[in-house]
Order: sequence, then structure tokens, then C-alpha cells
Amino acid sequence: MGKTGDAEQAVPSPAPAAGDGSVVRRYAAAIGRAADARCVLVLLLSIGVLLLALFMLLPLPASKIIPDDDPGILPGEVQASFFLFKKRQQLISHVRMLQKDISREIGVPNTMVSVSMHTSKYKDSTYVKFGILSNPRNSSISAQSIIALRKNLIQLILEQSNLSLTPSVFGDPHCLEILGFPGGITVPPPPDGNICRTSLFNVTLNRSIHELRVQLKELESVLRFIMQLTPDEDLIVEMTNKNGSTINLPVTVQILIAPNDPSNCIQTYKLKQLAHIIIKSISKNLGLNPSMFGMIENLRLSPYLQSSIPSSAHSPAPAPSLLPSNPEHPESTTTKPYGSFSCPALERRQNGISHRRLLMISPMMVTRFDSWNVHTGRKIRSPLAKSVFLVAASRPK
Repeated sequence: MGKTGDAEQAVPSPAPAAGDGSVVRRYAAAIGRAADARCVLVLLLSIGVLLLALFMLLPLPASKIIPDDDPGILPGEVQASFFLFKKRQQLISHVRMLQKDISREIGVPNTMVSVSMHTSKYKDSTYVKFGILSNPRNSSISAQSIIALRKNLIQLILEQSNLSLTPSVFGDPHCLEILGFPGGITVPPPPDGNICRTSLFNVTLNRSIHELRVQLKELESVLRFIMQLTPDEDLIVEMTNKNGSTINLPVTVQILIAPNDPSNCIQTYKLKQLAHIIIKSISKNLGLNPSMFGMIENLRLSPYLQSSIPSSAHSPAPAPSLLPSNPEHPESTTTKPYGSFSCPALERRQNGISHRRLLMISPMMVTRFDSWNVHTGRKIRSPLAKSVFLVAASRPK
């Protein structure tokens, strides 16, 4: 009996071993599952890193719109600017919209637009600079695109066309000016052909195209008077800046003459007469006011006029230059920063606002004046008093 009991007691002894094996298997399975999950995670991360590296190495197509540039740096040779009668804080979040608007209006194939915004010297306005760049960046703008861009920009500064922006966001642009253009610009551009247009002379003025355009009528009037032109003779003024800027100094001004009737060209005797008049007027600065136009420099007669007068009639300066250039005024200057040039449209608008503010009378003054009128029983008959009562006023309760 004792052995039998011992045997019966010995039967359940392997159970703990079996239980321990089950626990080990469960732990091993859990570890295996965890290892599989980690392997899968590492594999996915490795694939992601590989794809990212390939994505960064592959050449990507350049975008038509690029982010806002540093305020002091504007890439691209073709640059222009304008003013918006909006605060910069209102516009800065709409840079991409402005880029799209400009690209739609004056963009050409294989180009993109860069925009930077600056606080203007005019109150509640923004000075916008934009550049036209090649797309892709490592290429160059084609000759056809350059010609089209030059034509578009000159038409804009001459107000022969409009730069239409999203009106609800930007309003109307004012005083568009060209800051730089490869190959220079001439305003207005020469026509395609006119056999009766005769060049008389060109002269350098230490002024910008922007400044001369403001005084263009005065310039034409003085030159017409000095050269004794008849009503049948048209005076043509072409202004060229070699750096392609309408706000940089200096400007080469070319003076041409053409008859009103293209079939009746200017006669030779008239051109000889003009050559003598021009030479005699050099000492008088061509009749131009120095404070308005500066002193003329480097005056050159056209080849035809140069050959039509005897050499003894020339000034002592060597031909073909009748006036030496002034070394104090270099040929190229830096661009005026942040819209420092004047914008008559904004000046008129701000002067109008200031004028209206001066005419306004505070509601308190109107209330006191109205109360005094009722108390005294007087009737006001003056125009000023009538205008005063047009100002809205709230009576104290």
C-alpha cells in the first residue's frame, strides 16, 4: 500500500514541467511577433528613406511661381515695380496670387515670376518689385520672349495697356516703372518704319526716363522753339537707358523730326538750317532750364547733319562729340531702393485725403455750434455754416 501511494503521488509530478514549457512557448511566440513587427517597421523606414533620397536626387520641373524673395534681393535681369494702395500686412499673404496675376498679364513662355513687397514711403501703400526669370532657372529667356516682354512693359509704363490684378485683393497698380532690362530700353519704342523720320542729334541728360516723362511737354516745347519748327513738322523725342531702367541715370535723348505728311520729307536745306541752329544753341544749353533738365552732355549730331556743315562751324571739342561727357556722372548708377521715386497718382490721392480731412469738423464742434444756434435763435446764412451742418453729428443724451 505504501508503494502504491507513492506511485500515485509520483504521477502528477511531470505537470509543472509541462506548464513551464507552455509559458516558455508563449513568451517565445510573443518575442517572435515583436521581432517580426520591428523588422517590418525597420523595413518600412528603410524604404521611406530610400524613396526620399531618390526624390531629392531626381531633377524636378521648375514651378511657374516661386516664394517671396529676400527684401533686398530680387533675381532675374528683367525687373519692374509698381505701387499698391494697400498696406503690406494686408498683401503679404497673397504673394502667390500676385505672382499668378502678373504672370497671366505679361508672362511669356518658359518664364516665371518672383515678387517682393516693401513698405512704401506713401502712407497705407506697398511698393512691389517683381522679376521675370527663365524657367528652368539654368536656361535663358529666348530672344522672342525678350522682345515681347520689352514691348509689354513699355506699353504699361506709357499707360497704353493696363496691368489687371485681382481687384478685390490688390486694387489698381500705380506708377509702374522698369528697374532693369537686358539690352536697354527706349521710350517710346521706335516705329517699325518711317522713311521720313530724320535723326537730328542725341544728347545725354543726367535725368531718368521717369523724370523726363513728367517734363516731356516742356522739353518738346523748348526744343521746337529753339529749332524754329513749323506746325507741319513733328518733333520726336526718344529716351534710352542702356541699363534698361526708367528710374536710373543717365538718359540718352535722341531728337528726330518728321513731317505731318509722310509723303513730303524734310528738305535738305531745312536740315542744314537745323544743324547751324543746334550748334549755336549748345552754349545756351539748347534753351533747357538747368534746374529742370540739368546741363546737356555729349551732344552728337546725326551723321547726315554732321556732314552738312563745314568743320569750321563745329565747336572746339573734337567731332563727332560736340560736348564732352561729364566724368562726374557715371554711365550706370544703382537702382533707387524701395520706391524712392515719386508717384504722382499716389500723391494726388493722398493729397485729396488730407484735403478732405482738413475740411472735416469734429462732431463735438458741430453739436456745440448747433446748440448755440438754437439757443440764440439766429439763422445762419453763410455757405460755410451750411456746409458745417452736412457733417454728421450725434447729440449728447
